Amino acid sequence: MSGAMIRSSNFKLPPMIRLTLWHKALFATLLLFGATAAVLVAAARWNLEQGFQRYTAAVELSHLDRTVTNLEEAYVRNGSWDFLASDPQAWRRLQRPAPPPQAEERPLRRFGRPWGLPGPGPEEGEADIPRTQAPRPERRPPVPDTFNIGPRLALLDAAGHQIAGQADATRAAASRLILYLGKPVGQLTLSASPPASDALESAFLVGQTRNLLIFGGAALVGCLLAAWWLMRRLLQPIRQLAAGARDIAEGHLDTRIPDERGDELGELAADFNSMADQLASTEEARRAWISDASHELRTPLAVLRAEIEALQDGVRQPDEATLARLHQQVLQLGKLVDDLRGTLDARGEAIKLARESLFPVALLLETLEAFRVRLAAAGIIVDTSRCGGRELRVEGDENRLRQVFTNLLENSLRYTNVGGRLRITAGGKADTLFIRIEDSEPAPPPSALPRLFDRLFRAESSRSRSHGGSGLGLAICKALVEAHGGRISATLSELGGLAIQMKLPLEGKPK
Repeated sequence: MSGAMIRSSNFKLPPMIRLTLWHKALFATLLLFGATAAVLVAAARWNLEQGFQRYTAAVELSHLDRTVTNLEEAYVRNGSWDFLASDPQAWRRLQRPAPPPQAEERPLRRFGRPWGLPGPGPEEGEADIPRTQAPRPERRPPVPDTFNIGPRLALLDAAGHQIAGQADATRAAASRLILYLGKPVGQLTLSASPPASDALESAFLVGQTRNLLIFGGAALVGCLLAAWWLMRRLLQPIRQLAAGARDIAEGHLDTRIPDERGDELGELAADFNSMADQLASTEEARRAWISDASHELRTPLAVLRAEIEALQDGVRQPDEATLARLHQQVLQLGKLVDDLRGTLDARGEAIKLARESLFPVALLLETLEAFRVRLAAAGIIVDTSRCGGRELRVEGDENRLRQVFTNLLENSLRYTNVGGRLRITAGGKADTLFIRIEDSEPAPPPSALPRLFDRLFRAESSRSRSHGGSGLGLAICKALVEAHGGRISATLSELGGLAIQMKLPLEGKPK
């Protein structure tokens, strides 16, 4: 028993058939077109049958001109339709066609003279013709109702009430008006003949139904072919998107798919290629950042290693000068690490700011005072004549803004030639405070301006490294300014160097 249960528990159901989007769309199209074709064939068959009956009834009624004339004349003689109620046979007589024309009656002649007129006696050879033997007009039997029209006729008055006939006038297939002095006084209706009561009619309907089925089947096959072509055209870009997504997931960021189509699938393909471009750009920036960060960290680490190995080998003595150099390298390494961490964490609202009301222009001038001695030593002339807006307030963090101004002034001091110029412009416009710091030669190449605020980017890496820069100062400035709800940009200065412009929202204004 237990062995049987174990064997039964290992039984596996056969895998289910996997229905792809192709199969689902094809089956759905088949069901939709099949149901549509069936409904159309059934509707056409019903409409053909009903239309054929109405057509035959209209044709039959068109041959009843004499009956319509009889009804109009009877209405004129009687002035209404009341005589039909008093004379039940009148309706049947009015349905009959007019009697055929009879020969004109002429007076019987006797011996060549009209009967009863005086004249000479009979001539020789002539005999008297008896009156009883005079020719009489021939009476023809009534025309038989071959198509059984009589029982299907009905007469309605002007108000639409049935006044004669056995047929149900509400189911009339054709009708004709009875007029008197140009106004309708009644209506003659004819009901349709029973369906398929005639062998010819049945054969006609069967043939038309067969033709409808043939045409419906041909239309269904054509629709299926069109659906197959349409599904193939629609699913091909989807397959390309799926294959491209798999390639991207496998790390092939250079994968692109054609986007020649002008519909929504073409837009999807363009969005996919745009996403792939951004991923490739992000990956390239990530690799460049890792490479630059590793290079920046390698320099102070190599100096520290060389100094320590020299101490271990006894080449150098652990005197104050050697310890000072080691301490300087450690400080530089720590600053670089802090800058890297600052650019990673400083992203908009992620920065924690101590919100308070402050005067940014006054803070900038205060920070500038700390650089006066170094700027004078480099022969750089400072122009603050255009620095207004000292009374304008901004809600922000004083230490963070001081860090921004320090980095910008430090950048100008390092990369301005001896004897150059530094100009600071500030003011308010509407609800915005703008500050512009620009220096003289040298200027970065115009192609480098869009990337000056990228992490570890240098227009000239060797010069920046010689000046002690890490390539992170402007990146930190951008993050801190954006955290205050402002914007920062770089352009070429009128003085020949670089111009950095900041915009900060004034206190109480939306950021």
